[in-house]
Parts: sequence; structure tokens; C-alpha cells
Amino acid sequence: MNKLLWLFVLALLSTKLYGQAEINKLSLNDAIEIGLKNNPELKSSFEKINAASGRFWSGISLPYPELEVSYEYIPTSQSLNNYSEKTFSFSQSIEFPTNYFLRGSKLSTAEEIAENEYKLSEIGLISKIKTAYFKALTNEEQLIIAKDNLSIAEDFYHKAEIRYNVGEGTNLEKLTAKVQYTEALNNVEVQKNHLLAAYTELNYALGYGKTETDEIVLTDRMEYNVFDFGLEKLLTDAVNNNPQLKVKELNLNTSSIDRTLAWSSLLPNFNFSYFKQSRDGDDGFYGASFGISVPLWFMLDQRGQIQEASANVSIAESELQSLRNEIYLLIKNAFTEFKNEEKQVQLYQSEILPQAEEIYRTAFQSYEAGEISYIEFLQAKQLIINSKSNYINALLLYNLSIITLEEAVGNRLK
Repeated sequence: MNKLLWLFVLALLSTKLYGQAEINKLSLNDAIEIGLKNNPELKSSFEKINAASGRFWSGISLPYPELEVSYEYIPTSQSLNNYSEKTFSFSQSIEFPTNYFLRGSKLSTAEEIAENEYKLSEIGLISKIKTAYFKALTNEEQLIIAKDNLSIAEDFYHKAEIRYNVGEGTNLEKLTAKVQYTEALNNVEVQKNHLLAAYTELNYALGYGKTETDEIVLTDRMEYNVFDFGLEKLLTDAVNNNPQLKVKELNLNTSSIDRTLAWSSLLPNFNFSYFKQSRDGDDGFYGASFGISVPLWFMLDQRGQIQEASANVSIAESELQSLRNEIYLLIKNAFTEFKNEEKQVQLYQSEILPQAEEIYRTAFQSYEAGEISYIEFLQAKQLIINSKSNYINALLLYNLSIITLEEAVGNRLK
């Protein structure tokens, strides 16, 4: 019994540890996949497609038919079975047939709008996840740099104390080293808080609530990935793929259908009815009627509908053109920003970082040999730290500019 109990406890602990490892280790692609499954806003957007599909079937259905049974000429204090006359009637009204086709087209377009709005939500969510992920990566790298800086500052603070105690260093050198150590220690704590906030933001983007752990092990790294695309191709892709633009185009189509429906209100509706009547037990009689509704007051109601629908078409056309101009401007600005950030990253890789590392190595050797003062060495140390930190920030801005382009185009760039 005890062996079984221990085996159960070990299995439970193994399952828990395995589950935590699965949850905590997170690549960018994993984060996107989890977010698309878990995010409640995206789930709500998906259900809107089902709602639009349901409206299609209800929108093209015929009006309810009317059924009526009447019993007449019943003697007082007698039951319904003692009727003298019984009438059964059925009536159905039908709109002009083209109205059902037009309304079906409109509702089908509404379903397409819901689908594109879902794509828009999906793109927005992916952008939010990628932004949060890259910010978390940036804060991780900045924390590593801050810890390296703290290690160097602590080492030289101790060396400055020793040099001062043996009479080889000045009090100013020791105090400066202490200040630098204190600042480095504080910067590590600040970066830890920034990283925790970034993890929390990433958890939120993934659709997790407060019950989820904030500790995440990110498996990707901040890297420079080369992209080769031109401005004209981006603009063309935006016209073909941007779901926000598609929604405006579909709204214009809906407005055009509404205008046609408004003109169709001048067409008549049809009415059909049938009745059967029996009297005093005979076989009875039957009859049928056919009618149409005549829009005699077309100068009032129909005229207003047509005028309003035509105005809505013009509004939809203007909104579509306005959005096109806005997307063109956004892509052009984002492309310019992308090129600028790309140059910055390339500059750090080819020149700034190698030169800063060479300066630091030379300064370190010179300081160890007693050829330069600690203040001079401190300048070289600060240069390499700032260069690394600025390079990480440049990588972040570079990746964020790509995310902005992807959101404007409406498609993932490769």
C-alpha cells in the first residue's frame, strides 16, 4: 500500500514538473499559436461569423403564412360542433422575387465582413503577441547587460578599495567606483522589474489571466533577420490582403445593394390566399385570391429610402478612399522607419560594436598595466555597455517596424 502511495506521489510530481516545463518554455511561434487559441477577444470575433451566417438564413426566409379557422352561426349555449358555417383560410405574402436575391447577397456580404473582421482581429493579436515577446526578449538582454555591468563594477570597486588601502589609488577613484557599483546594482533591480512587467504583458496577450504564472522561459533571441521587399510590393500586397480595406470594400458593396433594394421598393409585393367554407354539413365552397401591393405613395417613403441609400453609397466610397490613403501613408512611413532601423542595426554590427569592444579591451589592458586611470577605464567600460544596450534597443525598434508593416499590409512578411 505504501509503495503504491509513493508511486502515485512521484507520478503526480513528475506530471506537474513536466507540465510546468511545457508551459514555461515559449518560442515566438508557440506564443502566437497559444494566443490564437486562448485569446477571448479572438473567440468573440469568431462567433460573430456564426452569428452572421445565422442572419443569412433568417433574412431570406418568407414571411409567416396566416392560417385561420372560424366557426359561425352557433346557437347560444351550444358547443362549437353545432356550427352552421365553418371556414378554413390560408394566406401568404411574398415580396418581389429579386428582393430575396438582393437581401441574400447583402447578408452573404455581411458574413464576409465578419470573416475579414476576424482576420483583422487575428492580425492585431499576432502583432500584440510579437510586440510583447520582443519587448520581453529586449528586457532579458538588458538584464544580462546590467548584470555584466554589475559584475564589472563590483570587481573594480573592490580593486579600488585595495588600491586605496595600499596607497596606490585615490579616494576619488574609490568613491567613483562605489557610486558606479551602487548605480549598477540599482539598474539590475530596475531591469528585473521591467522584465516582470514584460512577462505580465505577454501573458495578457496570450489570453492568460491572473492565475497563470508570470515566469516564462523564452527560447528565441533578439536577432537581425534580413528582409528583402520593396515599397511597391508592400502597397500591392496591402490592396490584396489588408482585411480592414476589404471590410470597407464590402461595406461599399453592401451600400450598393441597399440602394438597389431601395429602388426595388417601387416594385409590388404579391399576396395569395385560399379558403374553404362548409355550411350546414354540405361539401362547402372554396375560393382563392391573388393580389399585389401598389406603391402609390412612392413620392414619400420610397423616395426617402432611395435618397438615403444613395447618400450612404457616397459615404462608403469616401471612407474607402480615405482608408486607402491612410494605409498608403502608414506603409510609406513604416517602410521609411524600417529602412532607418535596418541601417542602425547594420551600423552597430559592422562598426560601433566591434570598435567599442576593441576600445574596452585596450583600456582594460592599459588599466591593468597601470597606464591609465580608473576614470579613463570607466569611460571605455561605459562605452561598451551603452553600445550593447543601444544595439539591443535598435534590434527591438527594427523588429517593431516590421510588425507595423505586417499589420498595415495585412499579411506576414517573409
